[in-house]
Amino acid sequence: MGDLASLLLLPFLAAVIFVGMHTWLGLQVLRRGVVFADLALAQLSALGATVAVAAGHAPGSPAGFGYALLFAGAGAVLLTFSRRVSAQVSQEAVIGIVYVVATALTVLVVDRSPQGAEHVKRMLVGDILTIGASDVQTLALLYGAVGLLHLACRRKLLAAAGGAPILLWDFVFYGSFGLVVTSSVALAGVLLVFAFLIIPAVIGTLFSPRAGAALGIGWAAGTLASLLGFAASVALDLPTGAAMVAAFAAVLLGAVLLHAQPRGVAIATVGVVALAVLAQGIWLIASPASDQPLLAAFERVSGLGPERSMTAGERRIFAEATETEARNRREVERLRAAEREARWKGEGLGEEDLRRVASFQQTFNEMGRGERFVQDHLRAVARERERWTVGVPAVAASVLALLLVCRSRRRRAT
Repeated sequence: MGDLASLLLLPFLAAVIFVGMHTWLGLQVLRRGVVFADLALAQLSALGATVAVAAGHAPGSPAGFGYALLFAGAGAVLLTFSRRVSAQVSQEAVIGIVYVVATALTVLVVDRSPQGAEHVKRMLVGDILTIGASDVQTLALLYGAVGLLHLACRRKLLAAAGGAPILLWDFVFYGSFGLVVTSSVALAGVLLVFAFLIIPAVIGTLFSPRAGAALGIGWAAGTLASLLGFAASVALDLPTGAAMVAAFAAVLLGAVLLHAQPRGVAIATVGVVALAVLAQGIWLIASPASDQPLLAAFERVSGLGPERSMTAGERRIFAEATETEARNRREVERLRAAEREARWKGEGLGEEDLRRVASFQQTFNEMGRGERFVQDHLRAVARERERWTVGVPAVAASVLALLLVCRSRRRRAT
C-alpha cells in the first residue's frame, strides 16, 4: 500500500495543480462562450508535437514542446482576431473549423509517422501516471507565473470575457491559455485536459454566479473527481486517464442532481441502490456459480473478497493462485512494454527475438489461465455458501429499504 501511495502521490499533485489553473481558465471560457477553444488549442498543440515526432524529435523533448507551443501560439493569435468578425460569423464556428482542420492535419502527419496509432492514443488519453517530480515542479512554477499574471490583470480579463472586444487582453488570455494547454496536453492528453478545464468550472458556475465562489467550488469538485478517478483506476484496474474523465462526469452528474433537488435525489439514489442490491441478492440465491457483477465490484472496492467464505486450506490455495496469476500477468505486460518501447524507438526486433517474446507470452498466458481456473473454482464454492449468508440478508435489507422509500414518497405526495 505504501508503494502504491508513493506511486500516485506525484500524479495526484499534478492533477491538483491542473485543477487549480484550468478551473480559472474554464470560468473565463464559459463567460466568453468559447467552450471548445480548449479542444482547438489542445489539438493544435498535439499537431505541433506530432510534426516534431515526424521530423525526428523524441516525444517529450524540448524541440517537441517548442513545436507544440508554436502551433498553439498560432491558434491563440487566430482566436484573438476571430472576435473581430464575431458579428458576421460565430466565434464558435471559427473554433470548430480550427479544431477540425487541426485534427485532419494530425491524422495526415501521423499516417507518415512510425507507431502512429500509439502516438494518437497517447495524445488523447496521455499518461498521467508517468509524471515525475521535475514535471510537478515545472507545472507549479509555470502555472504559478500564469496565475500571478491573471491575478494582476483579472479585472481587464473579466471585462474582456464579459464582451468588451479588447484585442490586447484577448491575446493575453488566449496566449497564456495556449501555454497552459501545451504543457498539460503533453502530460495528461487532450480528453483529460478538457475535463479539467470545463467540468469543475461548470460545477462552480452551477452553484454560484460569483467568480470567487465558483472558483472555490470548482477546485473542490475537481480535486474530489481526481481522487475518485485515481481510486477507480487502482481498484478496477482501468486506464487512469479514461477513469478520471469518467469520474469527472460522475461528479458533474452528482452536482446537477444535488442542485436540482437534494432530498428527492437522495431518496431516488437510495431506491436505485436498493433495487440493484435486491437484483444481485436474488441472482446470487438463484445462480451462485454465475458471474455476480455487483458483489464482485463491492469486493474489489472494499477488499473483502470471497476468501471470507472459504476454509483455511481453500484460502491458502486461492492466495497462491492469485499471486502466481498476477506475477505471470506482470511478466506478460513487461514483455509487451519492452516490445512497444523497441518499436517506438525505431530499433525493432529481429525474427528470433520476436519468436522468443511470443513464446514467453504464450507460456505466461497459459499459466495464468490455469491459475484463474483454480480461482474461479474456489470462488464458485464460496458463492455457493454465500447464497444464504449474503444473498438472503441482501434481499431482506433491500426490500426494507424500498418499503421505506415508498413510504417517504407517499408522505411527500400528501
